[in-house]
Amino acid sequence: MAKPEKLFETRRSAGWTAEIEVFAARRAAERVSRLLYGKFCEHLGSNIYNGIWAQVLRNPGFEPWRLFGNDAQIAHKVAGLEREFQVKGLAASQKRGVAFPWAPCGQGEATFEQDKQEPFNSETSQRIEVTSLPKDATAGVAQPLCLPLHRTRDYEFRIAFRGRRGGEDLVVALRRGTPDGERLDGVIFRELPNRWLRSKARLVIPEGRYERGEVFFLTIALPSPGTVWLDEAELFPADHVGGFDPDAVRLWREGRLPILRYPGGNFASGYHWQDGVGPREKRRTTFNRAWNQPEPNHVGTDEFMAYCRAVGCEPFICVNAGDGTPEEAAAWVEYCNGAPTTRYGRLRADNGHPEPYGVRVWQVGNEIWGNWQIGHCSREEYAERYERFHKAMKAADPTIHIIACGQDLNWNEPLVTRKGKLVESVSIHSLMGGGLRNTNDALGAFESLMAYPTAYEAVLDALRKQMAPHVAKPTIAITELQLFTNQPQLPNNSEIAEALFLAGIIHTAIRTGGLVELITHTANMNHGGGLRKNREIVYPNPVYFTSKLYATQPGVWPVGIRVTTPTADVPARGGLPAVPQSPYLDAIALLAEAGDALVLLVVNRHPDKAIPATIRLNAFAARPEAGVQTIRGTGYRDRNTWQEPERVRLHDETRRLGGQPFSFDPCSVTALTFRKAP
Repeated sequence: MAKPEKLFETRRSAGWTAEIEVFAARRAAERVSRLLYGKFCEHLGSNIYNGIWAQVLRNPGFEPWRLFGNDAQIAHKVAGLEREFQVKGLAASQKRGVAFPWAPCGQGEATFEQDKQEPFNSETSQRIEVTSLPKDATAGVAQPLCLPLHRTRDYEFRIAFRGRRGGEDLVVALRRGTPDGERLDGVIFRELPNRWLRSKARLVIPEGRYERGEVFFLTIALPSPGTVWLDEAELFPADHVGGFDPDAVRLWREGRLPILRYPGGNFASGYHWQDGVGPREKRRTTFNRAWNQPEPNHVGTDEFMAYCRAVGCEPFICVNAGDGTPEEAAAWVEYCNGAPTTRYGRLRADNGHPEPYGVRVWQVGNEIWGNWQIGHCSREEYAERYERFHKAMKAADPTIHIIACGQDLNWNEPLVTRKGKLVESVSIHSLMGGGLRNTNDALGAFESLMAYPTAYEAVLDALRKQMAPHVAKPTIAITELQLFTNQPQLPNNSEIAEALFLAGIIHTAIRTGGLVELITHTANMNHGGGLRKNREIVYPNPVYFTSKLYATQPGVWPVGIRVTTPTADVPARGGLPAVPQSPYLDAIALLAEAGDALVLLVVNRHPDKAIPATIRLNAFAARPEAGVQTIRGTGYRDRNTWQEPERVRLHDETRRLGGQPFSFDPCSVTALTFRKAP
């Protein structure tokens, strides 16, 4: 049989059948980097706090309402809490002086204030003054919450408090259903001192029948008239992993996550890393200007490194090139990589981490090309800014790999033409589908989004050609990637479309022959990138299984492949390009390092038709049985929920193929693993 004219070839079939020919003897010059299967995390929404971070309470520091955004944003958040937890009157808490999203609870006469005088840390503490109480009653504040009872009944509670007279008692309780519901466990802190004291207690939920996702309340109250100040209240499940959710750690470890980008995202352009190091209880809450929310700085550099170690992935840091300075970035490099004898290496050691972290991959700024970005600048200014940051960071550690903040040909032009000798890699963000948001044509949107990975190869190739005359080895890092319709009436990042889209982009990246050095898909929890946490239940988005499938399969060497497949002519829609003859089957073949296994990875982008394909393995004598792993659901809008977490999942079986055509399910991603015959 004749060899294909090129390593990767796609042809249009005449009907609804397909043929896949693999040429195992034709091996690519570059291995596939495992870094193509990475993720991204950011201090955005509940990606970190109430996400991968295991602490359950919201606003544990009783911070002021203004840190949660403008009045409209607060009203939306309050309404959301009322819908989810059926808490009545929460919007009145602000007028009464109770911190968001806490609410007054109990009986008697009480006044509240977010007190700016001598808080434990940050800006305010919660003052509660009880003037009168009925017998056996209490008055204080409460917060609705859910608990991960599927894992543990054991919880660690910490709080800072002080009393006015130095004699008040404080009653903390976990209750069921309402703030005055059944008391499950609690603790009394007696005779509070008139100076701040940080204390802790163990709370254990008794054995019993609890509904999945059931609502509980934490109440903090005075049992007698008096005044108390509260700050830094935290509730961790006792099985946390260095502060992180053990389900998140387990799932990403099982998925062999290779690299994780941090701390953003837009957040990076206003983040000052020294706010997030040192004793956690002494860190001040700051305002997250990128996302209009408080930043407690509980998850900083050392916590992020601990998370990466627990997961088993490589850390990747994006420095603040917005309102930050080259000196600040260089200090961060030294904090992570410097010996304990250096200034910032000594600071790291003083914080309990004497050994350098050895962070290899760094990025200079995030989306500085966008006018929404803190520190936005012109393309010419960024080229000069990049040089200053590059020089300072390399002086701190000359071994690090630095990625420049790139995007399109226009933005990149002065960077690569003027500073090409300093450019090691250029980033691109591909958040696709925003132009579709005003349409209700879900099927048309799905078709255009699925076709985009085919068009993406030309985008990457144009960037390569621009870099080639100026950069020693043109390299691109896709540091943010996802479907960005963000509309429930359209395919979005929580649905199976994201799983297919990511697989298609990975295939396109592999076909560039090493041009794409890494992908950090957005984001690792609660932002469409892999995992979702709802009511303290962690479950996978469909795209999690794409990341896991590609990261765990044994293939590393791309080999020749010819795919003859049905196609569709996809028109331009909502800013997405027209794609003539967009292939329904998108396939790549990867050979294991030892040559004893061949993996055929196939995406069927058709929304409702299975496509049978004849598979021919040239120069690879395989056993008749193949491992078959398939990501599939029941329709092109399928998604998982906390009530139905396995609607879309990874099906794993061994099948005897016997030379018959293999039927690829509609809207699916399939890996066929062939082993060499003995």
